[in-house]
Amino acid sequence: MAADSRSDALADLAASVRRLIHATVTVAGDVALLGDAAARIDAVTTALCAAVTEPPPPRYPGGGDSVAEWMPYDPVMGKWNPLAAPLVVTWEDGRAVGAVRFGTPYEGPPGCVHGAVIAASFDQVLNVANLMDGTAGPTARLELTFRAPTPLHRPLRFEGWVERREARKIHSRGRLLAGGIVTAEAAGLFIELDPERVMKLVG
Repeated sequence: MAADSRSDALADLAASVRRLIHATVTVAGDVALLGDAAARIDAVTTALCAAVTEPPPPRYPGGGDSVAEWMPYDPVMGKWNPLAAPLVVTWEDGRAVGAVRFGTPYEGPPGCVHGAVIAASFDQVLNVANLMDGTAGPTARLELTFRAPTPLHRPLRFEGWVERREARKIHSRGRLLAGGIVTAEAAGLFIELDPERVMKLVG
């Protein structure tokens, strides 16, 4: 299978599993329906497991024009990862901007996005801001301030930017908006590493 065709097939598979996750956490079917669904899903999973390799395919295959293509298995924005909503990150006027609409699988308080999901999204948006600003490195500290509940099923906008640097320390900040209202803010400390050391963390 050609690389592009395989990439599209993986993205389609992840999208199908996202729909399955949504159905699983919202279904109100009877026992017969649930049992039949579980059996058929198990059969598909068994078929997929026959093609699982150890070690798995490279998590960072490289290439592409966006950070999502650099990290297709990322749990926040990876198009090949069904856990990802996914968050779509772009670069606008010196800021990393993430666009997303979280559905029911990401619910915390009734009708609202879970705080842990918001934290994971901020971590990735700030990392992208660092990367696009010319620095990269792991998160040392991430602090969040929740200003208001963040609603599900609504377009959301994450923003992240580098505030300052102190030697190898990168201080970045961000905010989350729902309909123009700031629902959360973030402050992160990251430690700059050279690219070779970053990739060694993967192994």
